[in-house]
Amino acid sequence: MITPLVQKLGLRRVRVFILNALGRTLLLGFAATLLSNHSAVSREAESNRADALVIGVLLPPDEPQARSLRQGVLLASRQFKDKTGSDLRVSIRGRVGQWGADAVEAARLVTDESAAALIAPPDGAASHLVLQLSGRTAVPVVTLCADGSVGRTGVPWLLRMVPRTEDEARALSAGLLATGSVHNQNWLAVVPALRPGREVGNDLIKGFRASPAQTVRLVESAPTNHARLTAELRRAEPDAILVWLPPTEAASVVINLRRGGFKGPLAGPGFLQCATFLDAAGTAAESFVVPAIVRNQQAVESWNRFASAYTREWGQAPDVMSALSYDAGRLLADLLQNPKFQSPPHPLPSGFCWPGVTGDVSFDSEGNRKVQLELLQVAGGRFVPVRSSW
Repeated sequence: MITPLVQKLGLRRVRVFILNALGRTLLLGFAATLLSNHSAVSREAESNRADALVIGVLLPPDEPQARSLRQGVLLASRQFKDKTGSDLRVSIRGRVGQWGADAVEAARLVTDESAAALIAPPDGAASHLVLQLSGRTAVPVVTLCADGSVGRTGVPWLLRMVPRTEDEARALSAGLLATGSVHNQNWLAVVPALRPGREVGNDLIKGFRASPAQTVRLVESAPTNHARLTAELRRAEPDAILVWLPPTEAASVVINLRRGGFKGPLAGPGFLQCATFLDAAGTAAESFVVPAIVRNQQAVESWNRFASAYTREWGQAPDVMSALSYDAGRLLADLLQNPKFQSPPHPLPSGFCWPGVTGDVSFDSEGNRKVQLELLQVAGGRFVPVRSSW
């Protein structure tokens, strides 16, 4: 049975595949062992920490926006303690290793740290690990991942703080290009390689399905495929290009697209509202478009207070990811004060709407954040509205 596989992939690649699979199985088995002792460890931790409230954050070291995420949630913790006097602690774990290494770190947030709630990172694979853990321990989760598959895991106490990729795709589909064109609109989407790219690509395609006059072609990004991207441009002649990559990689692609002569609209996800992208892309970022959550006047005032506090604390202005992680931390801290939310299935109050710095926070029946989006465009090195909203 294994011979055709060996012939197809080669003996060396099969060995690597088997070793990786065994490593993941052992690591996940270790995580399961930690969870099997969860009750005893939790009782001991509770006796040592009295009334301490712990929010666990899984943050892989290679997360592109790790600093923003870390700084946002730590500021949330500090301000909540100052405001309420509660003993709130944030525990952040993550380490370099095989895929299963994050499973062990996530398990330890619950067993060793007695986390009462978890924050999952933007990375889809890591978020799925947190949700597997949550499904076994009934610990509520707020995720910062936009992948549609994260919301289909069947965990009833999952809340998504960020807009879904599909939501952002619909916003760009509806508002980036002028309607009434005499020909179908052709879009090219530059996405990450391998599984992350497949997740993003599937969500982008779903977002564009509402418009039969628009087609999307996906191209995986890699440091060596600029020639392929240029060839795709010449063949496809896209009306617009989506660059759905982490900030530094997105900046590199945007620079190469502009140098290659593409003059049409460029757009990407909302998390590119950050200094990392703007500084790396320079003048090539001019006119780049992203979707953003609409903020009412109360949210604008909250954002201004948050931005001042964040700048004092960290010596730099916040970006959208630091604000989203801040809201995730403050939201969980507030919810965990509610005795009804503390017990599974962690229900939200009827008509729940929470005032965040990123705008009003409410959720649909599947835990997805309800959002109204507007388009922002880079002008003079900062993001300004393109149009009101839809």
